[in-house]
Amino acid sequence: MVKNAQQKRSEKLRQEILDNALEIGLQEGFEELSIRKITKKMQYSTGIIYHHFKNKQEIIDAIVTTETLLLYSQISELLDDTKDVIANLETVFHHIIKLAFKEPEKYNLVVSQKYSRPKLERTKWIDQLSKALKKGMQDGLLREVDPDKAAFSIWSSFIGFNLMISRSNGLTLEEVEAMFRVQFDLIMKGILDYQ
Repeated sequence: MVKNAQQKRSEKLRQEILDNALEIGLQEGFEELSIRKITKKMQYSTGIIYHHFKNKQEIIDAIVTTETLLLYSQISELLDDTKDVIANLETVFHHIIKLAFKEPEKYNLVVSQKYSRPKLERTKWIDQLSKALKKGMQDGLLREVDPDKAAFSIWSSFIGFNLMISRSNGLTLEEVEAMFRVQFDLIMKGILDYQ
């Protein structure tokens, strides 16, 4: 019982560290995040931080994992089995572009950390997109293409597009929406079945 209570306190403190690190990162940029800034904000010793995390990168990795799972959960809720693959793709990509526009630091953190590793792992995003493309082909909406290669190409295009949006200052939401429409239409024209 004592160990269970102690474990809960430890998990709560670990989450507090992550919440404070995320807040600092969103305000100042994650490249400016440091253990010292976290301890100063929390008014704890560095030892407490190092008890839970080896270094700053481990903290960032934990934030990225949490944010990626949250985004994946949000996207899963947006998918509608009654809609066709094109409508679902538009909904998902539109949600992600709004995140890139409204929360650029969070978007940049997830993307830069996830896709800048020496060995890029195949992501479940690409796997999900590949499955959706296969279904679109089976339903006769999309022309026959290699779904894995098409998924990789489409996902890479949107990641880069969203990254550019997240780093562009002075854009209005209307401008972003118009650019999204062009981007989405260009990609869809490449895979739609026009028979």
